[in-house]
Amino acid sequence: MTIRRILSAFLALTIIGPYSMGSFLALAQDASDELNELQDEISAREAQIDSINRRIDEYRTKIDQYSSAAASLSNDLAMIENQTAIAELDIQATEAEIETQELQIQVLEEAIKEQEAQIDVQKEILEEMVFEIHKNDGIGFIEVLFGAGDFNELFSAVEHLETVNADMQDALDATQETKAELTSNKSSQEDRLDQLIELGDQLELQIANFESQLSAKEVLLDQTEASESEYRVLMSELRQEQAYITQQISALQSEIAGKISDLDELGDATIFTWPVDGIITALFHDPTYPFRHLFEHGGLDVAAPTGTPIASAAPGYVAWARTGRSYGNYVMVIHADGYATLYAHMSSIAVEVDQFVARGQVLGYVGSTGLSTGPHLHFEIRDNGIPVDPLLYLTSY
Repeated sequence: MTIRRILSAFLALTIIGPYSMGSFLALAQDASDELNELQDEISAREAQIDSINRRIDEYRTKIDQYSSAAASLSNDLAMIENQTAIAELDIQATEAEIETQELQIQVLEEAIKEQEAQIDVQKEILEEMVFEIHKNDGIGFIEVLFGAGDFNELFSAVEHLETVNADMQDALDATQETKAELTSNKSSQEDRLDQLIELGDQLELQIANFESQLSAKEVLLDQTEASESEYRVLMSELRQEQAYITQQISALQSEIAGKISDLDELGDATIFTWPVDGIITALFHDPTYPFRHLFEHGGLDVAAPTGTPIASAAPGYVAWARTGRSYGNYVMVIHADGYATLYAHMSSIAVEVDQFVARGQVLGYVGSTGLSTGPHLHFEIRDNGIPVDPLLYLTSY
C-alpha cells in the first residue's frame, strides 16, 4: 500500500468510520424526528396545565367572594362546590405534570441512547485508525518523507498526516465531550424521577382532598337538613362546644400540674409524637377547610383507614372521653406545662376519664363520627386552651 493510500484510508476513517455516512445520518434523523414528536407532546401538556391553572384561578376568585360574604348555608354550599371543582382540577393538573415528566424522561433517554451510539462510532473510528497505523509494517513519518517522489508529493503527504492528526484529536475531544454530556443527562434523569415520585405523592393527597370535598356538601346538608335556620343552630352549638372545651382545659390543667412528667420515657412530657400514620388532608387554619364558616379548623386532619389505632402524643391525664356534634367521639388529654391534645372523630374510644396514659398508648380508633367527611383523625394541640399549629410541635420517636 502506498503512503498516499494509507493516509487516504486514515482520512476516510475519520470522516466516515465503519458505517456509511448515509446510514449514520439516517439514524440521526430518525432520532431527531422522535425527539421532536416528544417535545411537541410536552408542549401540549404544558399548554393543558396552563389552561387548568387559569380555570383554578377563576374558581378561587369565586371562593374569595363567598368567604367575604355573611355565613349562610347557601354560601357554604357554593364555596364547597367551588373547592370541589378546584380539587378536581388540581388532580388533572398533577396528572398532566406527571405525563410531562414522563415525556421529559423519554427525551433524556433518547438523548442518552443517541450519545452512547455516537461514543461507539467514535471509538470504532479511533480503533480502526490505530489498527491501520500499526498494520502496515511500521511505516512511519521518516518513511513518508523519503518515500515521496517529489516535493509536491512530500508536501501533500505531510498535509495528509496533519489532517489525520487533527481529526484524531477532534474525535477524542468529541468523545470526551459526549461522555460529559451523558453523565449530566443521567443526573438530570435521576432528578426527573425524584420529581415524578413527589408528584405521585402529591396526587395521592389531592385525590384524598377531592374525596373529602365531595363528602363535605352531603355532610353539611345532612347536619342542617338543608335549612338555613338549622344551619344557625348548628353554628351556635359548635361554637358553644369550642368555648366549653377551652374553659374546661384551663380548669383541669391547674389540678394536675406536676403529676405527669414522671411517666415519660423521653424525659419531656411536652414533646409530642405523631398519634397516627396517614395523609394530612387539612392543615391548621386551612383556608380550604369546607366548614370554616362554622368554626376555624384548629388542628390537623390525618386520613387513615377506619379502625387504625390512635396513640397518645405524650403522657398525660384523660380529661374526658365523650361524644359531641362537631368532634363525634373524642378524647382530650391534659399534659404538663399547660398543654393539651384532642383526638376526634373516633369510631370507638379505648380509655376512660381520670386515667393516666403513657406516650404511645392507644386512646381509640380512627372513624368518621361527628362533622366528618370521611375516616380520619382530627388532632389538636392546645397551649393554655388555645389551639396551636401541631406541625410546630410534632416530632418522631
